[in-house]
Amino acid sequence: MAETVDVLIIGAGQAGLAVSHELTALGIEHVVLDRGQVAQTWRDRWDSFCLVTPNATIRLPGGAYTGDDPDGFLPKDELIRHFERWAGSFGAPVREGVTVTSLEAADGVGFTLQTSDGAFRARSVVVCTGAYQRPHRPAGASAHGIVELDVAGYTNEAALPPGKLLVVGSGQTGCQIAEELHEAGRTVVLSCGRAPWAPRRLGGRDVILWLIEAGFYDQGADVLPAPAARLSRLAGARTWPAVLPSFRARLG
Repeated sequence: MAETVDVLIIGAGQAGLAVSHELTALGIEHVVLDRGQVAQTWRDRWDSFCLVTPNATIRLPGGAYTGDDPDGFLPKDELIRHFERWAGSFGAPVREGVTVTSLEAADGVGFTLQTSDGAFRARSVVVCTGAYQRPHRPAGASAHGIVELDVAGYTNEAALPPGKLLVVGSGQTGCQIAEELHEAGRTVVLSCGRAPWAPRRLGGRDVILWLIEAGFYDQGADVLPAPAARLSRLAGARTWPAVLPSFRARLG
């Protein structure tokens, strides 16, 4: 017999826990399933990982940052503890170690899910599994005799063999790892792609805080040229003019 639940949430990261928090406040029965533990994706990051947005921007519902370092950047272990405290604060009904293997529309109303812990039947399902969970390695990227790692396989500099290093990708992950390798005295080349860069600080404040105050992150999908632009480097370039006057005014 399948276990029946009103709402089933897949994933116990920030999105899944935020949905759980709001459903709890509304008194709606639900269950959160995760293949690992709470904040598993963050647990899987490399040893020295830290957030690239200041702590003051952690504004999760019921789980906002309240520490004494709003301009700092939470390292991995502190971030995980933050998630654990948040989930515990409202008794999130998380079931850890449960892998969802299939999701299908049920006959009539709702959905049927097959999991490593048996079958579930739910009226509604919220998928909060995130993005970019599978590494992409272009065809022809492999080279004989060269040690190759996707970011999921990187832990720290000491675990790498001696020699020169190439980091492919200049987004937040690539830049963090390249910096760590450089500071460890390794010869490292950062291969830059199309990831946008911005100054870290402007007018004595983190640029992310300026963008929040200027309304950059309050823009709706309706201002984008197409739905696909949500994940495009062009999205910021297309919508930036709408908030630039406010941004300049606040900078003085």
